[in-house]
Amino acid sequence: MDYSQIRGFNYQPSYGSTSFENWLNFDPSMIELELRRGKEYFPGFNAVRYWLSWDAYIRNPEQFIANFETGLSIADRLGIKAIPCLFNRWHDSELDCGGIYIDHFMPCSSFLYREDNFDKYVTEVVSNHIGDDRILVWDICNEPFPYMDINDIPIELEKNEYAWLERMYNLIKRIDKNKLVGVSLHHAHGLAGVERIEPISDILLVHPYYIPQLMKKEEYVDLVSTYKEFSTRCNKPILATETCWGAMDDARRVEIIRYTLDTLSEYKIGFVVHALHYSKVADLHTPEGGPIGWSENLAFTNADGTLRAGHDIFNNY
Repeated sequence: MDYSQIRGFNYQPSYGSTSFENWLNFDPSMIELELRRGKEYFPGFNAVRYWLSWDAYIRNPEQFIANFETGLSIADRLGIKAIPCLFNRWHDSELDCGGIYIDHFMPCSSFLYREDNFDKYVTEVVSNHIGDDRILVWDICNEPFPYMDINDIPIELEKNEYAWLERMYNLIKRIDKNKLVGVSLHHAHGLAGVERIEPISDILLVHPYYIPQLMKKEEYVDLVSTYKEFSTRCNKPILATETCWGAMDDARRVEIIRYTLDTLSEYKIGFVVHALHYSKVADLHTPEGGPIGWSENLAFTNADGTLRAGHDIFNNY
């Protein structure tokens, strides 16, 4: 598989503000409409990153498993491979998406902790799809280690979060040894972060956001080149499972997309941009859709489903 040819989108349905809502209130007709709309706007769209929800699974395991199968079938009918993201550790102060918290993996932190908390969920989801060609790669977790100062993470905290990720990796590989597994890491961790999760990554999943407010263009190039060099050095494929920072202004966003995808294409790194559709989930809407954070709006469509001005630039890549 040539992962440099991946041209995908993260996708959160328009009807919910968290992954939990989106799976608990699963609406296959809306999901098919929005993915089909994406395929019409972007004919080269070939991979979708689905954010799954352990919380929705524990409410109704049988229904969640059926909904996930439906989601895979919808994507497959459109010629789109799926990247299921099993867990989320990204949290937002303006509009939290939910997911996993420290209490879930840190021993003695609270009554929520249990070592095998997630084993049944992962076992059932993965076991139902051994060798499933519709699945491109299993993404264990979105942006783990989300701490205020990444250079000063308490050792015990980091160690236990890593142990949890390692447990999930080993569990998946015991079930389906042939499917690639990775961990989607926040760009702020840089090379050190990627080196840390490399032992539990068959594929390096990175989030190289070019953020004009925080970095110069040459700093972004350095980040991307460092990722690519490490991928070559450890002989593992690499894929950007999130990228393309947001902006409320369409023209400003287009310039961010252009520079981001120019750079990733130059280094032959495939990408799954964030994100396909306007949604109530954080960072995917205008003020009418909910609170706005500093990431502004990363959606490629407007609330009515029309394409944001200039965002067809994606088709240039």
